[in-house]
Amino acid sequence: MNQLTKFGLTLGIICLVATLVLAVTYEVTKPKIDEEFRKEERESLEIIMPGADSFNEKSVDGVEYFDAMKGGELIGYCIRATGSGYSGYIRMLVGIEPNGVITGVEVLEQYETPGLGAKIDETKPGEKDPWFLRQFKGKIAATIAVKKNIDAITGATISSKAVTDAVRGAVADFLAKIKR
Repeated sequence: MNQLTKFGLTLGIICLVATLVLAVTYEVTKPKIDEEFRKEERESLEIIMPGADSFNEKSVDGVEYFDAMKGGELIGYCIRATGSGYSGYIRMLVGIEPNGVITGVEVLEQYETPGLGAKIDETKPGEKDPWFLRQFKGKIAATIAVKKNIDAITGATISSKAVTDAVRGAVADFLAKIKR
């Protein structure tokens, strides 16, 4: 066997072993990662719909949402929304009252530029929630827009618009589907 074949075989075996190690690691850690995601999502639900005492997960025509209940009565909805920001996707939860008024927005996952777009969920010292997301509370989802009633983050207009457009679009899509 020539030396080139030996090197090729050795490299192939190393790649196979590395692939197996990665696959096993993924399978072992996936349940824990999923559990942590569900925990984070549950905490976010309680933040965006503070009056609710239970949440029932549902889906309508591909839109995933939660009924927010208080004492057995529907007080609002929490909708999963995804926007395309400057550096990747932004996954959020949006809380709304049945009439479409936003009760809160929480970013679950984002890959925006640190120091710029990542400010969409940055909490300033002395405050308890992100100033950018706080702008959405109390506004009718259908009317929100950057430069109209939402102030963009300086240097991160794309990220600001991505969040605003995703919230407005997800709520509009959801309300259209449940009112059929």
